Amino acid sequence: MLSLRSRLDLAPLFAALGWIAACGPSKGETESTGEPTTDPSASTSVTTATTSSTAPTSSTGPTTGDPVACAGELTELMQGDVDPPVPSGLVRCDDGVIHRVEKRECLVPAAPSSCPADASPDGCLSNDDCTEKPFGSCQRIVEFGGVAATDTDTDTGGGSGVLCTCEYGCSTDADCPEGQICRCAGPELGNMARCIPAGCTVDSDCPGELCGVAGAVCADGLIEALCTSPMDGCDSETDCNGDMCIIEEGKFTCNTSVCGRPFIVDAAPVTAPAVARDDWRALVAAPAAAPALRARLRAHWTAIALAEHASVASFAGFVLQLLAVGAPPALVSDAQRALADEVEHARIAFALASLYEGTGVGPGALPLGAPAIAGDIDAIVAAVIAEACVAETLAGLELREAAAQAEDPALARLLARIAADEQRHAELGWRFVQWALTDAGADRRRAEAAFAAALASAEAAVQDMSDRPGDPELRSHGVVDDPLRAAVWRRGLDGLVRPAAAKLCAA
Repeated sequence: MLSLRSRLDLAPLFAALGWIAACGPSKGETESTGEPTTDPSASTSVTTATTSSTAPTSSTGPTTGDPVACAGELTELMQGDVDPPVPSGLVRCDDGVIHRVEKRECLVPAAPSSCPADASPDGCLSNDDCTEKPFGSCQRIVEFGGVAATDTDTDTGGGSGVLCTCEYGCSTDADCPEGQICRCAGPELGNMARCIPAGCTVDSDCPGELCGVAGAVCADGLIEALCTSPMDGCDSETDCNGDMCIIEEGKFTCNTSVCGRPFIVDAAPVTAPAVARDDWRALVAAPAAAPALRARLRAHWTAIALAEHASVASFAGFVLQLLAVGAPPALVSDAQRALADEVEHARIAFALASLYEGTGVGPGALPLGAPAIAGDIDAIVAAVIAEACVAETLAGLELREAAAQAEDPALARLLARIAADEQRHAELGWRFVQWALTDAGADRRRAEAAFAAALASAEAAVQDMSDRPGDPELRSHGVVDDPLRAAVWRRGLDGLVRPAAAKLCAA
C-alpha cells in the first residue's frame, strides 16, 4: 500500500515571503494514474517516398515552403483501446523523431475508469461522477492505509482502500484551450487523451520543419509540441546517448540531468561523469541491503550526487545573476549559503553511492562551456520559477517523504536535514521572484506564463510517474519510487505551489 507520511504546511513558505495570511489551496486538474495501454497492435509501419524537391530533408532547409518529410519507413503511432487500430496523427521517423502529420479525432476521449469498487467515498467512484467538464473519467490516485493522503496526513487507523479522482480528456483540438492540442491516448503517447501545450498543430504549421512532439524530464509519454528548428540540439533520443530529447527554452535539447535544479550550459543541462575517487565522500553510514537492491541504490545515489554536484555550479551562476540585476545582499548571501549546502549534499550522496558500490565514487570534470549568466531579469525570473519555485519546492517535499519512509534512524535524520536545506533553497527562489516583481521591474505577465509552463510540465510528470510500476522495497532505504513521488508532487502542486504562485502573481 502507498502511504504519504510527511506533512504539508504552507506556513514556512508564506512566512519566508512575509505574507500574513495564506490563500487556500486551489484545486488543479490532475492527470490520469490508470493502467497504461498494452495493445499489441499499437503501431504500424508504412513506407513513404523520399522527400520531393519542395520538401527539404533536414532541419537546415529553407524557412519557407513545405514541411520536412522523413525519408524511408515511418511508424504511425496508433490510438489505444481502439479495434481495429486507428492512427493518432503522430508518426515516428526512422531516426526516432516524433511529429504530428495531421489532426485526428481521439476515439476514446475519456479513459475507462481504473477506480475499484471499494474505493474511498471521498473521491469519485465511476466515470458517472465526473461531469464538471466533458470526457471525464474516474482514475485511481493513490492507495492508502487508514485514510486518504491529504494535507494533514492523519492516520486514523481505519481500513485500507484507494482514493480516486476525476480526470478530463479531449476528442479534438477544439476541446483544448488556445495554445494546446489534443493528444490521443496510446502506447508511447500517454495513458489517456489530454490537452498538451503546443507551439504548432501539424507539420504544415512549420515551413521547412516538423511539428515535433516531446516528453519531459522525469516523465514518460508526450507532453508538448513545438516546431523543430536549425537551433535544436537534438531531434530524438538517438542524438542524446540514451538521454531524453526534451523541449526547453523554445527548442529541442538533450536532457542530461535528474529532476532538480540543473546547471545550464549552452542552453542544455549538464552534469559531470561519475569516476572512481574517494575525496568527495562524507562520513555517513548506510543500512545493509541485498546485492540486487544495492545495485539499484548505487545507481540512484550516483545520479543524485551528480545532480547535486551540478547544482553547486548552478548556484554559483545564480550568485552572478543576482549581482548583475542589483539584488539585495540578503539574497546574494543566501545564494552563497545554498551553494555550500549543495557541496555537502553532493558529498553525502557520493558517500552513499560509494557504500553501495563497495568503492569510491565521485565526480569527474564538469563541462563548463559558456554558462548562461545574462542580466535579463525576466529570463532569470522564468528560470528561477521552473528550477526553484516548482522543482526545488517539490524536491524538498519529496525528501521529507523519503525521510519519513526511511527505516534507519540515522539515514532518516540525514534526509530530513537535506530536506530542510532544499526547502530554504526553494524559499530563496520564491523570495527572489517576489523581489523581482515588486522592486526590479520584472514583467508580471511573463512570470505568470512561466508558472503556467512549469506547472504544466510538472502535471505531465505526475501523470506519467503514476503509470510506472512501484518499487516499495526502496522506500525503507529512503528512496521515493515513482508512484509515491507522483502522490507527493500532486499534493505539493495543489496544496502549496499553486496557491503560492497565485498569491505571488496577484500581489
